[in-house]
Amino acid sequence: MQQGLELSLKQELKLNVQLMQTMETLSLSQEELREKIKKEAETNPALIVNDSSSSYDRIANEYRQRTDRRESFSDDAPYLPDDREDTNWMEGMVGEKENLKTHLLAELGCLNIDENVKRTAETLITSLDRNGFFPASPETIVKENEKTYVEEAVKIIQHMEPDGVGAMDWRESLIIQAEAKGMRGDELSLFRKFVCCELDNARLGKFAQIAKNLRIETEEVNAFYEFLKTLTPFPGRKYGSEYEEYIIPELSIKKEDGVLKMHLNSEAFPSVEIDPEYKNLADEYKKNSTKEGKEAAQFIKNKLNAASNLISQLDIRAKTIEKTGAVLMEKQKDFFLNGPLYLKGMTMQEVADEVGVHEATISRIASSKYIDTDFGIYPIRSLFSNTVASESNENLSKNAVKEMIKQIIEENDTGKPLSDQKISDALLAKGIKTARRTVSKYRKELDIDSSFTRTK
Repeated sequence: MQQGLELSLKQELKLNVQLMQTMETLSLSQEELREKIKKEAETNPALIVNDSSSSYDRIANEYRQRTDRRESFSDDAPYLPDDREDTNWMEGMVGEKENLKTHLLAELGCLNIDENVKRTAETLITSLDRNGFFPASPETIVKENEKTYVEEAVKIIQHMEPDGVGAMDWRESLIIQAEAKGMRGDELSLFRKFVCCELDNARLGKFAQIAKNLRIETEEVNAFYEFLKTLTPFPGRKYGSEYEEYIIPELSIKKEDGVLKMHLNSEAFPSVEIDPEYKNLADEYKKNSTKEGKEAAQFIKNKLNAASNLISQLDIRAKTIEKTGAVLMEKQKDFFLNGPLYLKGMTMQEVADEVGVHEATISRIASSKYIDTDFGIYPIRSLFSNTVASESNENLSKNAVKEMIKQIIEENDTGKPLSDQKISDALLAKGIKTARRTVSKYRKELDIDSSFTRTK
């Protein structure tokens, strides 16, 4: 028997920070992406950022000017566009005021879940503070008959956009965000300990102490710390009621000469490249064998790698969004050609299978992104909807049925409001079987009162 051999177990964590950063980039809206590029450029001299003339700020300012001019003209002197103004599809940008609670309630309305759970989730969502956190234990917020559904309702809220809402505090929010970005098992357990027990040491740069406390390598602590920087401790503030967000669609799918054409919007944020002079500088320092030269060479190498990673993330983001748009154009062809009444039921998993990515990736793409059509600008998320039974179309979208209900109500010229049952009967005449209570629910989601009558 051979002597001197020793068997030992070592816990090892492999955290792919670059992959997580790529997933984070996919989740960002265009303005958030511009901000990310701006921050990277401020700290990385290897990056060259070429901001196009069609920047977000310029377009937003032009939109405000056009809006102001429309409002300042009377009916006798309608707004006339200046010949110098851009005439591309980006003029379809929309200005809207975001609100966390209305955003979450709208997202909740698209989910096919138990009505009791949904009602409990509505109660909990309306209690969230501006950070997206519960002001007290969820069990103490809901009614007595809703307590049975609290646990499931909280889980649903915590899986909503933005990642991290539905927590009790910012620490729990960070852990929820980490889980949403794919962290699991030992990684998640260690990250939880890092967030809950070691942030004070992290602020002081005591990474060696953290590594000792968590029984991991210092490099792994560094990875946790870099990953932490991609998260936000107060996710709800993005949707503050005082915040006005100008929406620029990521994609355009419109008819051109009778054929659907898709365009990826690359005008709203700057292009990024590596400074060639910085590359030359790296080659020069490779020849320097002094201590200072080696440190400089390592610094330059790190900055070049960071710049290359960012460019790779942006390229993956653009290609994945473009592939997703192509699948959406094919699967929702009738919608893009004929309008909202022709929106089909479609799941994110179906699109993910076609694109060749995980369903979570499609969810990230659908989050906070918009698509420009001949019928207006729509959230990409709204193209995914549950299927409703229909004699004429087995794959009719819930959103299409809501559009039909809206049309039936608007076309009612009897002078009397339509009851939910009458609307249900009208839908049945079109071959769509929808219960009265379902019509009532859709009417509420459309924010149309049951006493509404068309004004002649």
